[in-house]
Order: sequence, then structure tokens, then C-alpha cells
Amino acid sequence: MTTPREEAARWFIRMHRDAGAQPGAADAAAWRTWMDADPRHAAEYAAFEALWQDFDSTPRTEALATAVNTAARQRRNTRSNTRRAAITRGVLGVAGLGTAGLLAWRGWLEWQDATVFALARDSAIGERIVLNLPDASVLTLGPASRIATRYTRRQRAVVLEQGEALFDVARDADRHFTIDAGQARITVLGTRFTVNRLLGLVRVSVEHGTVRLAVKGADGAPSLLLQAGEVGELPDESAGAAPGAAPGAAPGADGAHASTLPRRVQRDARDSFSSIERGLIVFDSAGLGEIAATLSRWRRQPVRAAVADGTGGPRITAAVQRADVESFLDALPRIAAVRVQERDGATWLAPRSTAPEKIRKN
Repeated sequence: MTTPREEAARWFIRMHRDAGAQPGAADAAAWRTWMDADPRHAAEYAAFEALWQDFDSTPRTEALATAVNTAARQRRNTRSNTRRAAITRGVLGVAGLGTAGLLAWRGWLEWQDATVFALARDSAIGERIVLNLPDASVLTLGPASRIATRYTRRQRAVVLEQGEALFDVARDADRHFTIDAGQARITVLGTRFTVNRLLGLVRVSVEHGTVRLAVKGADGAPSLLLQAGEVGELPDESAGAAPGAAPGAAPGADGAHASTLPRRVQRDARDSFSSIERGLIVFDSAGLGEIAATLSRWRRQPVRAAVADGTGGPRITAAVQRADVESFLDALPRIAAVRVQERDGATWLAPRSTAPEKIRKN
């Protein structure tokens, strides 16, 4: 035999099954008959109604969470078939984790997942923006970059839609900090690192702490743990093939990667911080695609890489101050086997060994 509280819980779910919709005439009539049959019915139903409308009240919802967790522990520990009363009458007053417990749990999860902070910003070419987040984390947005941030009571999430950013994440053991960048997902508790979205590639550089780099949405797939001073890369098909990628090659900076899994690379992690913090652009054996994408963040006229089929082009190591971008482009043909051409409103980079008429635009 069910109790009035359990019946009230079932009626409450039935009457609120479709958010914003009115119950049908038959349901309404049956509900009214049940309410009038016993004074306890109306009292129990009113308690559910009051609680449901008060889910945005932090003290009461936290009390509900505690009660639900206590009930779950009791249910795990008992071996009898008797379901103990797990939530107090002042909160729900329902025995066990039956229908009413599921209702309470759903409401608690909705409260946990409600947005408590949201921010979307984009930076102009050559601009860097420092953003102070409500958890004391600091996000520095690089030039020509765009992010969207959303915090809930149990998660801190950022989407790096374009460009690069430096993250100084405050530790919060109850809420992981995640960054989605194309096909990459980066997860941390508290650390300092950068994320750079290049064409066909996501690069993560860690200054201190530990960062997990994985393929977004690929549950069970191998992930990579990066420690202080380490750099990891992940091919990113969502950004398209990188300029200079050979036909059939896996995505990656200038077709350098043959795997879609994250991998550790031999680079100086400090190089990735210098661009955002000091405007010093560092290229470490960079292909023309990476050079073009990076320089385009610092000048109005975009830079494009034009590479002959099957040719990755030269690799270049250099350090360039933001004020010297134009001088670097002028000097590039003298320091590497690169042709620089102005056409179609862009500056094009191509291997010098490639004849102009054979250059393919990407």
C-alpha cells in the first residue's frame, strides 16, 4: 500500500510532466478527486509544490542534496527490502528513493547545472585582453581570438573558438576546469597553461600543474597527461586541413602528424607564453601554415600559405617582436627558401622551389 506522500509524488510528476504545458482535462479531474478524498493529500501535494518552486533557494537546495545523499548511503548499506525514510518531512518527507526521490534528484541536478556565470569575448588583431573570472582564475586572450565561458555549480567550462589563450586556473577540487578547442578537450583542476588553435592543430603548453589533453567526445580513448614544461598537440579536423598538408595526410600543422591521438612534442613550453604575455612571437621549426596563421593575428592584411601538392615547405625557427612583423616578412626570403607575394588582398608564402603558376591556394 502506498502512503499519501508517495501518491503525492506520483501526482506531482504526472501534473508537471511537460514543463510549461497544462495537464489534460482527464488528469485534472482525477487529480481534483484525489485531492478532495483526504486532507492529507492536499497537504503533501502542497509540500512538493513549495519545494519545487524553491529550487533556486541555496540553503534549502543544499539541505535537499544532503538528504538525498544520506538516503543513497542508507540504501547502499542495508540488505533488507525495507526502504528507510531518507529525507526529512521538512524537505520532502518521502520514504526511500522511490518516485519522490527521483523527482528531488532531478530538481537538484537542474539546480547544479544552472548557469551562474557566462561570458563571451573576442579580441581584435594585435590585441590582448585579460579577463578575471569569478573563481579567481585569470584568462588572457591572445590577438584575433575568441572564447565563450560558462560556469555552473559543478563545472567550469570554456570554449576556445579561435586563436590562443593563457589560463591561470584557480584550484577547485569540486569543479574541474575544461577547455574545448575544436576536437580537443583539456581538463585541469588548477594550473597555468596555454591553448593555441592553429589550422588543423591544437597545441597545449604547461607552465605548472597537470593538464589532461584528449579527443573531445571520445570516451575511453587514450588521453595525454602533460606536466610542467611539457607541450602536447592534437590534430583538429574541425578547423580543416592545415595549409601545406599533403593529400591523404592526417590533419596537423603542415601535415606533420599521422595520428589523431594527442602526443607529446619536444618544444620549449615557455615559447607559447611569450606571445601572449610579451608580444614576442616564437617559431620553433614551424611550417608555412603555422607562420601564416600566427602572423595573421598581428596584422590587418592576412597571411596565407600556398604550398605545392605533396610539399610541406621549409621549417623555420625565429623570434619576432610584434612591432617587427612587417620587417620579418620582408626578410623571410633572405633567411629561408620562401617566396613572399602580395595578391588578392593577402600576403602569400610559398616554397621558393615552387613555380608561381603551380602554387595552390589554401
